[in-house]
Amino acid sequence: MNREAIAQLAWRNVWRNKRRTILTLATIVVGCGMIILNNALAKGGHDGMINDAAITSAGHIQVHRAGYWASRTIDYAFQVPDGLTAALGRDRRIAAHTERIHAAGLLAFGANTSGGQIQGVDPAREPAVTNLHTWVLPGGRYLTAEDSTHAIVGETLAKNLGAKVGDVVSIISQGLDGSIAAEKLTVVGVFRSGNPEYDQTLLVMPIEQARATFSMERYIHAIVVRLADIKHDAAVIDSLRASLPETERSSIEVLGWDTLMPELVQFIALDDISAYIFDFILFLVVAFGILNTVQMAVFERTREFGVMLAVGTRPGQVVHMVLIESAIISTLGVIAGGIAGFLASLYFKLRPLDFSDYSNEMATIGVSMTKLPADATAANIAVTAVITLALTIVFAYFPARRASKLKPVEAIRQL
Repeated sequence: MNREAIAQLAWRNVWRNKRRTILTLATIVVGCGMIILNNALAKGGHDGMINDAAITSAGHIQVHRAGYWASRTIDYAFQVPDGLTAALGRDRRIAAHTERIHAAGLLAFGANTSGGQIQGVDPAREPAVTNLHTWVLPGGRYLTAEDSTHAIVGETLAKNLGAKVGDVVSIISQGLDGSIAAEKLTVVGVFRSGNPEYDQTLLVMPIEQARATFSMERYIHAIVVRLADIKHDAAVIDSLRASLPETERSSIEVLGWDTLMPELVQFIALDDISAYIFDFILFLVVAFGILNTVQMAVFERTREFGVMLAVGTRPGQVVHMVLIESAIISTLGVIAGGIAGFLASLYFKLRPLDFSDYSNEMATIGVSMTKLPADATAANIAVTAVITLALTIVFAYFPARRASKLKPVEAIRQL
């Protein structure tokens, strides 16, 4: 019996018991579809969380003087090299960027004091990088280019100080030159970002006033970059590093979101483990569904296999025929499951799962993202298909091998 005859016979055998074949196909379709959708929701959710955290304050990429992120003190300031400025301006993968000055200081209003983080930002460029301006509470406003000794503060920080819009808050810190930096700033807005750390400690002021207050001259502490697409983060980091003069590559660091937000990386890793466990269970369901189908087919066709072996069919040909039958069912199921998973993912990409009703509860843990989109990638679909096909062959081999080991005389006599 040649290979073509074996394949034709396998195709006919697949449809001899249509009900069982359809049920097996349904198992594979649902399993593959759910795996693809689960992974698509995980990726969409992770990308959403990264973007959500990035646009609140940190950005996708930051550029500092080497050592700044580890110490975060005012001493680690740098001047922006011309090559870096040009690279930031011409790279289309960068949606926007802005400069910042950072300092820790003591904030006071009346008899109340509180430690805080002071951030000098460019009021014109910052809103294109982060969305802090959208979190300013009613009755206040964000900073403008005309502001000087003005500031916005986090809601919790304002409550701790007892300050409100219109009040004058005093700050005291250290200047870059070692001098005492002191200033009085009028509060023009109070924000609620949903991030407890920012709401409790952050004061934002215009960058030009921060230069004067902290004796920075043309020095800054960070360039914050927002990407058009998070998938370009590694390539943009390499590009920015390459744009630095060789003499300054060791003195300036370019950090991605994974370094800036390690706690988010840990959360995503933990969530991935949960997703892998769920995928593993679904793959087992699909694999045992195939095993059950093939096992039952072998039992029902024992006499048929006995006749085939008696008339000269080699055991290897029997194995091939059974494996081809399994591969046909699995291939059809994988194709249909891939389409189903992609369409389901596309639906949830266009209509994300909406958790807006739980926005207040989510804000308490620092998450402002209320919609969960799906993002089905080609890799997700391909890996699911390959693993399913591989499991099918592995699980179908054992009943196929059992069929090839039958003794023709005993098999033919079996009812």
